[in-house]
Amino acid sequence: MLLDGKVAIVTGAGSGIGRASALRFAAEGARVVAADVRGPKADETVAMIEQHGGVAVPCAADVADAADTERMIATAVDAFGGLDALFNNAGTIRPGTAVKLPPEDWDLVMAVNVRSVFLGAKYAVPVMADRGGGAIVSTASVSGLAGDPASVVYSASKAAVINLT
Repeated sequence: MLLDGKVAIVTGAGSGIGRASALRFAAEGARVVAADVRGPKADETVAMIEQHGGVAVPCAADVADAADTERMIATAVDAFGGLDALFNNAGTIRPGTAVKLPPEDWDLVMAVNVRSVFLGAKYAVPVMADRGGGAIVSTASVSGLAGDPASVVYSASKAAVINLT
């Protein structure tokens, strides 16, 4: 198996791309921390991984929160002895032009889509370095390359993700 013996965290693992990725990481032999702000959804993903013979633990975490992100990384270390891969997949979108978008929507999208990538790297890189290295992958979007005026904050956040990663 491609990832036998490796430890991976997938954020936004409660549904969609995150869930599919967590399942694939496990199918390739990785031990997985399925992280999601919706704890019961993370539990569902772990149950699916275990049904297929994989090894995983759930982690209810708001990846825009420093303490939650640090705890998420610690979950990998406590459960599996380290961390080899972090997939920053959690994300959100709030449509709106620069004129119509409420400032609180800007703050939310930038926190979930960008701050989370920064925090993930901040806490994951030292742990990965202790194991000799690792990999961080972050979900971006073509919207980060060519802005969408109807979804200005999403486009700005994905441009930031591309550059930060």
